[in-house]
Amino acid sequence: MIISKMKLKKILLLLFLAFLLAIGENVIFKERVPLGIYLEQKHIGGKTYQELAVILEEKENDIKNKEIHFFIPGENVPRIFTLKESGIQLHKNRIMEETIGLNYPLNYKKKIMFFCKHPKIPLYFTADREIFASVLRSIGHNKCRQPQNALIWAEKGKLKLKPHSKGIKLELEQVLSKIIAELEGSLFIPSAMQIKLEDEGPEITISQIMDKGISGEIATASTYFDSKAANRTHNIALASEKLDNTLLAPNKIFSFNQTVGEAGLQEGFKEAPVIVNDRVVMGPGGGICQVSSTLYNAALKAGLSIEERHNHGLPVGYIAPGYDATVAYNYKDLKFRNDTSFYILIHLQVLNNELKVTIFGDPSKAKRVEIVTKSLQKIEPPVHYRELKEQPFSYSELIQKGTPGYTAETVRIFYDKEKEVSRESLGKSYYAPIPEIYAVGVLQEGEQDR
Repeated sequence: MIISKMKLKKILLLLFLAFLLAIGENVIFKERVPLGIYLEQKHIGGKTYQELAVILEEKENDIKNKEIHFFIPGENVPRIFTLKESGIQLHKNRIMEETIGLNYPLNYKKKIMFFCKHPKIPLYFTADREIFASVLRSIGHNKCRQPQNALIWAEKGKLKLKPHSKGIKLELEQVLSKIIAELEGSLFIPSAMQIKLEDEGPEITISQIMDKGISGEIATASTYFDSKAANRTHNIALASEKLDNTLLAPNKIFSFNQTVGEAGLQEGFKEAPVIVNDRVVMGPGGGICQVSSTLYNAALKAGLSIEERHNHGLPVGYIAPGYDATVAYNYKDLKFRNDTSFYILIHLQVLNNELKVTIFGDPSKAKRVEIVTKSLQKIEPPVHYRELKEQPFSYSELIQKGTPGYTAETVRIFYDKEKEVSRESLGKSYYAPIPEIYAVGVLQEGEQDR
């Protein structure tokens, strides 16, 4: 088919126009704002993006010192801050990105629509929230207050309850959003902003405390110590302080080691006698096993489920065999579970030479238990002799007094009113005896003269 010269000229003209448009799009209009676009009331169509950046910089300098008058209820004099002081600034990046997003290469339908309808790009604002929060704090420092949680604790053997109190706050996000919305929705910077004070509720209310079900004592246990042993007394008091007023939710497990932590010198504990490998030696934290043992007995009486317990290697003087609970950090722990339907509060007191543990909860729902020793067998201490060659045969001296060992099985009995409903073996405990040691002479008569 032969194309006429007229058609060929038209095709060539269209190709030339398309070439010019392509050149225009990629060279002239590629880095420019489409015609007809306005930034508020200012026409920015045809401006290069570099020119737009200059316009935005000038706009930011023009408005950064504009003032906002903050009014608070009860005060007639406003607090005045500039936009810059408030941490609010023009969001230049967002304006630039939105403008660039309107550039549709080769979409002339869009370009004609922009040219005819004159779309306006609003001023967008952003804020440094830390700066704005500091401004709000300075505005409301004498009006605002922190909410106070309701508290329950024990002191000197008695339950204490402190009701909650509401706080008053200036809502940061709400105030900031309102200011930015007014800035972006108006041709003028708002000269006044009414600040509202809002109540701020506590995390824990008095009703939540009451719902925990702690209303009275459900178990108590005491042991006694020599208050003249200063280091041991210090360790007992420090461990008790760390444990005091521990709150345990239903079905949660208590861990002595996790609560007290490591009983080292760096943690404030002192050296005192401890049992290691069936021997009494000096070591940091000596005495805390009396705390764990006393707590163990209180937990038993409260009917709590014992998850982990270890007896000492030797008998201890402050509690009967089968009733002790030794601990060693990352090795031996005392653990029990709150298998009741209510919270429990663990309270410890050091009273002269008495260590007292009280567990508070709901007495109306507490279990009634009795702890008994099912069998207790005494193991007589062995007698050892150390021969002294330089002493006569008649010589004998006691250098270590022996103490008996024991085996004991402890049982916990549960009652419903006066009727026994179940028995639980708490395991058998073995305590090694301490040998009785004598130094004896072996030198026969007449050998001394030789």
